[in-house]
Amino acid sequence: MEVDRRLLERVETSPCQCTLVRFYRWERPTVSLGSHQRTERALDHRHCLEQGIPWVHRPTGGRAVFHADELTYAVVSNDPFHFPLHSLQQTHRKISLALRRGLQLLGIETTLAARSSRPPDSSPTGSQKPCFTAPCFHEVVQGSRKIVGSAQRKLKRSFLQHGAIPLTIDYPNMAGALGVNPDLLRSKALSVSAAAGRPIAFETLSRALRQGLEESFEIQLKRIE
Repeated sequence: MEVDRRLLERVETSPCQCTLVRFYRWERPTVSLGSHQRTERALDHRHCLEQGIPWVHRPTGGRAVFHADELTYAVVSNDPFHFPLHSLQQTHRKISLALRRGLQLLGIETTLAARSSRPPDSSPTGSQKPCFTAPCFHEVVQGSRKIVGSAQRKLKRSFLQHGAIPLTIDYPNMAGALGVNPDLLRSKALSVSAAAGRPIAFETLSRALRQGLEESFEIQLKRIE
């Protein structure tokens, strides 16, 4: 996620119009917190310390995410031709539609979450509910269960959007790290493999998402080593 931040700074100062896309994974389970979240309200310190789960603050907003067996994507751009840079909501929608197309290529039918009144961000104890307990406007869902959790940051000329797409979900460990009930997460969060009804590997998902982006934006991505 530090790489995502550096790419955003690079694109912000670039004299050229460009878009960068990353797909990456995690070496070990980790919690990422929104840039302004307080750790004492967003995760269970005791569980994380006992299980050796580190936590980081990401450069974007939003709520806590438990990253484990997943594909994390990032899109960084300053290109007004492909993205309505004045509106993060519309940019989010365009990227979500492309991700939705990629999932469709794997036989996974999804929709985008509608605008709705969101539940309170905090529980009666003052802790903040994690990202995957409720979809935000334009996030990718199947029914009432979120498949893609995304967050954004906008600078003057550019934006970063990145997000988590679980391949599988360890509900007890996720719930323990985030301090919520596992049954709540089971009812709100869905992995790609569960949605497909078969195991989906990182490489399989990354190929499908790349094709979804290329078809949706009518582009051809070029690999940069």
